[in-house]
Amino acid sequence: MQRKDYDDGEEVACKVRADFEARKIDEVELKLLYQQYNPLEDIDIFMQRAGEMFPNLNCGLTTVYLKKLFPNGKLINGRYKNNNHTFLLLDESIVVDITSDQYDGPKVYVGPLQKPWSLK
Repeated sequence: MQRKDYDDGEEVACKVRADFEARKIDEVELKLLYQQYNPLEDIDIFMQRAGEMFPNLNCGLTTVYLKKLFPNGKLINGRYKNNNHTFLLLDESIVVDITSDQYDGPKVYVGPLQKPWSLK
């Protein structure tokens, strides 16, 4: 990933994080994206609770949205420290994560795949 792409990725990730915090993400689109990733019977209750708990338990939801913006990215069901955690991986080596602060990590991270992130 070239430096400009990296900077653009960080800018996009910061904007998406701010949009999630302000609840500016199109909920209908987000529901559709998430249902493709993890079909739920009662997506409406899930979405309501996710909004109330952000960033906690929102890693999958935010990552499917990031995947839409970075279509070549790969959804990773990996780990952050000792916690199951979903994040986006670009070019097999760059993590895009906007919810690791639920585990005392950064609010937004775009950088190399390194500890405390892991693929398993």
